[in-house]
Amino acid sequence: MNDLLRAGRHSRYFNHTRSHHLFTRVRLIAWMLMVLQSGWILIDWLLLPEAVSSTIAYGRLAASACCLLLGLWFSHPYRLEISLIRLLLLVLVLTVFQTWSNMVLLQQGFASEVLAGYAFFPFMIMTMLAIFPLTMFEVAGFAIFVLLVELVTQLWTGKFGLVPGLNDLWLLAVLGLIAGWASVNQLSMLLILYRQATRDPLTGLANRRQVMDQLDGDIEEAHTHRTPLTVMLFDLDKFKSFNDNHGHAAGDIVLKQFARILKDHAKRKTDLAGRFGGEEFLLTLPETDQNQAISLAEQIRTACHQTRLKVPTGEEVSFTTSIGIATLIEGEDRSGLLQRADEALYQAKDSGRDRYCLAGDAAESSQAD
Repeated sequence: MNDLLRAGRHSRYFNHTRSHHLFTRVRLIAWMLMVLQSGWILIDWLLLPEAVSSTIAYGRLAASACCLLLGLWFSHPYRLEISLIRLLLLVLVLTVFQTWSNMVLLQQGFASEVLAGYAFFPFMIMTMLAIFPLTMFEVAGFAIFVLLVELVTQLWTGKFGLVPGLNDLWLLAVLGLIAGWASVNQLSMLLILYRQATRDPLTGLANRRQVMDQLDGDIEEAHTHRTPLTVMLFDLDKFKSFNDNHGHAAGDIVLKQFARILKDHAKRKTDLAGRFGGEEFLLTLPETDQNQAISLAEQIRTACHQTRLKVPTGEEVSFTTSIGIATLIEGEDRSGLLQRADEALYQAKDSGRDRYCLAGDAAESSQAD
């Protein structure tokens, strides 16, 4: 429920996915509205006197130009705040045109509700929200804005308090609830599909594909902004023997417990813990240098030492992990970074397990307690 209420609990990587959905849909709607706004000029010429239709035409062309600019705005498709600003600007363009056109029509003695299209603008804006995957807070913000604009318009035109005006506000509120439900339902479905596509079903961590995709993006950002990036590759010690001795059900319990330990220590939104394969796990740490990673590795090793698990046979078991740590170097790609982390991991295992080793520096390693 909290995931649907607000975006604060969403991971940075899910926000990238949702942001791109918002980006593509705002652009699509902007292109469509650009064509429709321009095409509606012909209908205005048929329904309105030439002087009025010409004035309205300028407004429609201005709104079409704004929609064109929104459609051509390609930058930052994966930044959620930018995508929400895009949606806000789209709503503002339509709202400003609606308010301005009502003012022009009233000055000329026309009632907007008797003319094709004008009376339905607020309802179109409200129902449009159903197209976008939004949280409850976001939907509420947009819906309240549209309702307030309609209320102010009614106060200005003297319709507020009349039965038609109250009916419009009531219908707009009902449409807001329906559109909001559809929008939040889209977000829920997007979350479900995202988790199914990117999560390991046993541990709940990111799967290998997700880890690789996000690591590519983290490496690109690290090179662009010249910030540190460190990865930690984990291997549960003697796990195959553990499975042989205690059974695969016990092994699954250990895997899930180790996943919880990683989740507890990957606290930042930018951190990503994933199951790399079998009993191997990968933790990517953007904006984290080698010393910070060493401290975190010690915390994870300590958490493993302090864990005792009861397996289906009734025995109480413990487990340890070996860790390879590699910090991104200039010009390095994903393959090179992971290869160095893997070499450091094998070094940790060969030198006794239950320790960490740093890539490229055999002298620095943590001995078992």
